[in-house]
Amino acid sequence: MKQPDEPLNRLFKAAAAASTPAPGAARFAVEARVLGAWRGLAQNDGAQYLVAWFRRAALCGFAIALLTVAWNLQHPNRSGAELAVAESAMGMGVEP
Repeated sequence: MKQPDEPLNRLFKAAAAASTPAPGAARFAVEARVLGAWRGLAQNDGAQYLVAWFRRAALCGFAIALLTVAWNLQHPNRSGAELAVAESAMGMGVEP
């Protein structure tokens, strides 16, 4: 029966026996192209636009909520004729 560490030991032995040297540092031209492409992707990213849009939407929502609270404080709920139909419908549904 094989031991669970046997494939790992074989891999370590093969890596130790490898004679190919590790590649050196990338050339300047390759680094410049990679960094240029990376910066180009960052400039075209639409995430900054979405963050700004969501921030404005949240501020507008907060302003609407604040105006609603101010309106309700100035005009308290009145149970007058405008709510009579709703109250009668609720009363009919509650009674057995």
